[in-house]
Amino acid sequence: MTRQEEIDEMLKNEIVMTPYQRMGVTTVKIERLPRNKIDYTLMHYAATPGGPYAGIIVNKAVNDEPEIGTPHAMFALKVYMSDAGAENPETEMVEEQREFRFWFHDPEDTDSHAANANEFFQEIIDPEEFPKDYIGFIKRVVVLVRKYLLIKRMELEINPMFSSGFGDESELSQNRTQQEQHVDTVTTKTATIEKSPSLKRSGSFKERRIPTKKGRILIWVAKKQRLLNVLEDAYPNTMAMGELCRLAGFSKSDMETASYMLNDLMEKGLVKEIENGRWMRLPKSMESNDSSAKTQHEVRVVKDLPQIKESDQPSIAVITLLYCEKLAVDAMMERKTTFVKYKTEGESQVYTIGMIGPHKVVTTKLARIGNLESAMISAGNTITRLLGTFNKIEHVLLVGVGGGVPNFENASQHPRLGDVIVSMSTDRDGPVYIHCGKLEKDKSFMTQTYAPRDSLIQDLILAMQQKSETDSYFGRPWERYREQAMKVLQSEQTRFDKPPASCDKLFRTVNGERVEVVHPGGEDDTDGMRPMTIIYGPVGSGRPIVKSEEERIEFAMVTGVAGYDADYHVVLDSIEGNRKDSFVLIRGISDYVDGTKKKFEWQAYGALSAAAYMKALILSFPVEEPLSQV
Repeated sequence: MTRQEEIDEMLKNEIVMTPYQRMGVTTVKIERLPRNKIDYTLMHYAATPGGPYAGIIVNKAVNDEPEIGTPHAMFALKVYMSDAGAENPETEMVEEQREFRFWFHDPEDTDSHAANANEFFQEIIDPEEFPKDYIGFIKRVVVLVRKYLLIKRMELEINPMFSSGFGDESELSQNRTQQEQHVDTVTTKTATIEKSPSLKRSGSFKERRIPTKKGRILIWVAKKQRLLNVLEDAYPNTMAMGELCRLAGFSKSDMETASYMLNDLMEKGLVKEIENGRWMRLPKSMESNDSSAKTQHEVRVVKDLPQIKESDQPSIAVITLLYCEKLAVDAMMERKTTFVKYKTEGESQVYTIGMIGPHKVVTTKLARIGNLESAMISAGNTITRLLGTFNKIEHVLLVGVGGGVPNFENASQHPRLGDVIVSMSTDRDGPVYIHCGKLEKDKSFMTQTYAPRDSLIQDLILAMQQKSETDSYFGRPWERYREQAMKVLQSEQTRFDKPPASCDKLFRTVNGERVEVVHPGGEDDTDGMRPMTIIYGPVGSGRPIVKSEEERIEFAMVTGVAGYDADYHVVLDSIEGNRKDSFVLIRGISDYVDGTKKKFEWQAYGALSAAAYMKALILSFPVEEPLSQV
């Protein structure tokens, strides 16, 4: 059974919630069960099919549940609450502990246990998403269990502990400050209580989530993940210990802890200390033990690139920004070698040279540190160096994620997450990229457009589109390439599986409020089955329009853009400035904005979809002369 088939099988199960009491403590058990294992005599409520809670069953409360052994992962939060109806709501506090225990489908995959529990933990403590009442909190937990497919069973134990008088407000503030210094992930949230053994019903309360010792195990994992995320954004640049810790949110007193974490990550092959105190992210798949000539991937960290003879120069360049985009693109290549040209000061470069069919390809990644503007200026310099180093490049492909433009009324023109946008002009001589630099007072758009002078790639895209629609033998090769690459990437820390369809949420501003709406044509309940749709049209960008839903939709109507990305106009300026006349953008849709939305469940999958289409396109390129092998 393939990975996707396993996921499809899990999605057929129901999520069953059963409350019970054990030794006077309320516990909620949430299980993923096949329908033939469900005791329907206990059922109290079943969610409406197609709704936001589809596939969820709530059982009646039972007296007790048998012990099932040690959980594979756990964390706990302490919550301090004050009743607004009390005489001194800010000083009369109630402490409650909420403990989460996880059991996973594969008990041996301990790395996956930690990663999934960590992601779950981060979503639970997200201050923007934290529920405003007990019922909302339970609903949030159940929905998250449904989302994380590897969770087989989870138990949430809610244990009221004691009341605490903190004294006056200054003493309370001092106590909170000390806790923040100790943990540094604590936040304050105003919410509404639905039910509490110690407080009045429906009173408003302030809530602080303070991890216990068990919770700190998860914080430890979360902090390591932050170190990894910062190094991934910086890659291929190295980072000094101090700067790395600052960007990852470590205090000066945590430097020793950060050093220990980095050494632990190095033992797992995820990072490398290039020079004393300077660190770099190292993709796990780079150190493959596969001896096959096709799958072999050598990595060389060098101060100077080796000379590449003219006959071995690549003719195609692929540019990525996110770390997951680079992994996805490289997974499409064979017989590849990565050269990391590092500098202790200034910008490093990474070039992966390999084969896609008969074509020699070089891929690179832009560093993503600092604000977007400074990062894009740096990107322009990186592109100039790339095209100067490999002077035989004829075609440039920008491959990665972007945001789709929703059509709230027409299902046939509405994109879904995981679909792919290919930059095409709406007419023969029109632009493939439209950047809005300024929104004028009269609401008109000041734009800059980009169009390749060489029409070869546009012609190949049109030919491939026609062939996929008329030639059943040719079919949709990108689907096959995506599945093949997913297997190659299984050892990576990043997960490239398709998220559940329930994670593809669509929002719309109605009367000034953001509300969730149903996708036109209904919700997609066929996880893993819906084919990837290829959408053809220009790609847009520009902060003046991207930050506003109204302006994004208006700009799309005026210009015909099919989606947006994160301001790549500086990269295109460099491409055109270096007189490269053949280029295209391929964007896997990971949100409905510009691909940078913080809820990045779809970024890796969207990047993989874009890379799969890229491979199909490159394989359609004409071969003018034989190329030597790496």
